[in-house]
Amino acid sequence: MSCTTRVLGIPFGRHQWHKEVTHAEFLTAQEPDMWARTVLRDYVRCDKRQVCTVCGEVRGAVSCLCEPAQADRCAIRIEYLAKTATAPR
Repeated sequence: MSCTTRVLGIPFGRHQWHKEVTHAEFLTAQEPDMWARTVLRDYVRCDKRQVCTVCGEVRGAVSCLCEPAQADRCAIRIEYLAKTATAPR
């Protein structure tokens, strides 16, 4: 089923976009603290995209980087973890 209609030869899309995570991983980065000492910090990186629930078209693949506490509250990452058994927890 297509979400695109044509009016006077101009295509218009009426997609219903749903965000989903395609990959997630833990990263450790070296950063300087306020006294210029090296500090190791943990981050979670996710690859996200938007998928139309009607026709399956994909758009907007992006990566995001956040702290583990914020990643544990992210709804689309929680959905990804529930679907994928091998995802990092």
